[in-house]
Amino acid sequence: MIDLLLISIDSLRLDHAGRATDSRVRTPRFDRVSQDFRFYERCFSVSSATRPVHTSLVTGLYPFEHGIQGQQDGRIRQGAARLFGQCRLRGDRVGLFSEAPTIFTGLEFGAPVNALDGDAGMGTEQVSGWLRQAGSDNRCLFLHYWSAHTPYGARDGKAMGETAQLLRSGHLEQVQARYRSAVQDVFENKVAPLLEALDLGQWAVLLFGDHGESWTPDEFYHGSTVRNSVLRVPLYLHVPYSAGPVAGSGDVVSLIDLYATAAAILDLPREDDGFGIDLRHATVADLGRFRMAQIRPGRGMADDEHVVVEPEPASATLLRWCVFDAEHRLHGENEDWRLEAQWTEEPIADNAVELAAPYLAAREAFYKQSKWCDRPADEPLSTAQEDDLRRRLRALGYL
Repeated sequence: MIDLLLISIDSLRLDHAGRATDSRVRTPRFDRVSQDFRFYERCFSVSSATRPVHTSLVTGLYPFEHGIQGQQDGRIRQGAARLFGQCRLRGDRVGLFSEAPTIFTGLEFGAPVNALDGDAGMGTEQVSGWLRQAGSDNRCLFLHYWSAHTPYGARDGKAMGETAQLLRSGHLEQVQARYRSAVQDVFENKVAPLLEALDLGQWAVLLFGDHGESWTPDEFYHGSTVRNSVLRVPLYLHVPYSAGPVAGSGDVVSLIDLYATAAAILDLPREDDGFGIDLRHATVADLGRFRMAQIRPGRGMADDEHVVVEPEPASATLLRWCVFDAEHRLHGENEDWRLEAQWTEEPIADNAVELAAPYLAAREAFYKQSKWCDRPADEPLSTAQEDDLRRRLRALGYL
């Protein structure tokens, strides 16, 4: 049976990914070891914040289905699939490691998320140790790299500190230089050595960015909008001895497809009843379907950096969303919407109502066809757990 490695690089923009067209980073070591991986440059996330995206990875559900629509949401809806829990129940060796495990506080992924050392050498040795202990058993390994996340190595360690001040004062190039350095370090000194050490004839690999970065006045980083700057992310897929997926260069894929693809690779039954597809065997019809993304912002212009356990009244009812394909994106806020060209995000005025009709119908169908929307959440966080989450997020520089 094939083993599976899932790698999430937090806050990874498409234009800063190894092998990307016109990439702004140099990653020769990663490029060599991943040269046979399938690379999707038209992949979109399901949200612009860490907690909703990774919950979709584990459950196969969109944020409106699993219930984690913003960073401030605490519990997943009852009965949702847990990819890593399925692996454990089968007897597989499962390892989940994050450089910022407290960001997942309160989210039950089916296995505990352990701390991963942020130092490249120490972290690689830590993962190597787990691999040695796991032996030749069926293995599923998840790694979450945080060091490309804001503030990109700033000395104060605060997203809304030194880095935000540079953005406010117009020093975008300096911020981007720090970001490039952080991203290159992840690819070259963390991911590449691990891939070089693995038997890629035994291991399948899914590597992705969970969301991008905006660097704009109304969204300093991410977690506030569903613009392409935060939704377009890189996705790499490697499956041993596979002829490769059907998806072509013009096809749109989504991170909602990761659960279905991972379950198929691991020969696990799908327990999601969701909208994702197995990318290895996607048909033309599969790839032409509508996709969606959404975010319920927190508070402030860099919303992902101000996590609160209980949303404020204004943010509790605000939902930003888009339904899209390779041609258009229907960009909405609550029930207001505008139709845009997909790749330029320019508003479409001519025949907008007529052109938007199938996208509006698709949005309605998502909600009608999902069986999850009325499910209650798992038992809510206790007061002590809420306090602990606030304390942990403050230590990460969010509060």
